Amino acid sequence: MKEKKYFHRVQKETSTRFWINNPTFEQAKKAIEAGAIGCTTNPSYVYKLFSSREDYEYVLSIIDELIPNEKNNSVVASKVQRAMVSRLSSLFLPLYDGSNGKQGLVTIQGDPFYEDDFKNIIEDGIENRKLGKNIAVKIPVTIPGIEAISYFVQQDIPTMATEIMGLSQAVSICDAYQKASEKSGKTPLFYVTHITGILDDHFKRVVAERGINLSSDALKFAGLSIAKRQYTLMKERAYPGVMIGGGARKLEDFTEFVGGDLHITINWNGMAEVLIDKDLPVESRIEASFPESMIEELKGTLPDFSRAYDIDGMSPEDFYDYGGVELFRSSFMKGWQQLLDLIFERRGLK
Repeated sequence: MKEKKYFHRVQKETSTRFWINNPTFEQAKKAIEAGAIGCTTNPSYVYKLFSSREDYEYVLSIIDELIPNEKNNSVVASKVQRAMVSRLSSLFLPLYDGSNGKQGLVTIQGDPFYEDDFKNIIEDGIENRKLGKNIAVKIPVTIPGIEAISYFVQQDIPTMATEIMGLSQAVSICDAYQKASEKSGKTPLFYVTHITGILDDHFKRVVAERGINLSSDALKFAGLSIAKRQYTLMKERAYPGVMIGGGARKLEDFTEFVGGDLHITINWNGMAEVLIDKDLPVESRIEASFPESMIEELKGTLPDFSRAYDIDGMSPEDFYDYGGVELFRSSFMKGWQQLLDLIFERRGLK
């Protein structure tokens, strides 16, 4: 059997780090062995586990244990999610303890149907944090989300700012962290995502719907060009936190970041296992830029690209309804609804 070398070599030779996203329990074990230093989950996590017979059976057992004493299916869904994420936090806890809290974090994000409600985000985050000391509260960068992250900074609780598609979102949340940190004197761990592949999915959707003529490279690397600009901006401004690439859809969504002082979260199937199998040379690509002609092409044909690429492309009032954010949130709602449907079904069997 081929040794799992790639991510270990990336970690040894660069500052780039690998996290695993939405893994089954067995995938999480393999990821740690392969060099993963953390784990991200999102509101679709439990639904993703339906494809694993072992994990699915465990989900059913948790649901069946909860429903006799809880009438609200949404509450049951949140508790099921916490139970499944708790297993992951236990798995990553030795990494957390062995690194003095620098590695081994596991993220959890609350019910997507209420992510426009500041109070609900706070309440969910407080409950989620109780799962363990290596839990980071994951919150979308929208107006209520920015307020919530500011609250958790002042409580010295690690956060991951998610659903970031545009530079204006990254600037807004980094500025908010700095203000909350200066006010409270607290500097908890802080991760600033860029959801590269999902943003590409949004661009592809717009191109198809409007019949836009765009070169293949421009369509393929639009999200990455914005992500690299975000990385550069965060370094130039000495912003707090660590950038973490997410929403990967292709190998380049990892390999183009290699060499950077940042982290990337990817799925096991189709991404991590493929990179392990390919065992590529560790090549620093973070400084490699895309042709200015490609950027101009995107700006000239795709208004949503400019909204994400420009530092002042959106105001905070725009974040919630921006197409890429809406697409990501819709996928979370779909996954959460699948879990709610399963809970409803199990009630009928009891």
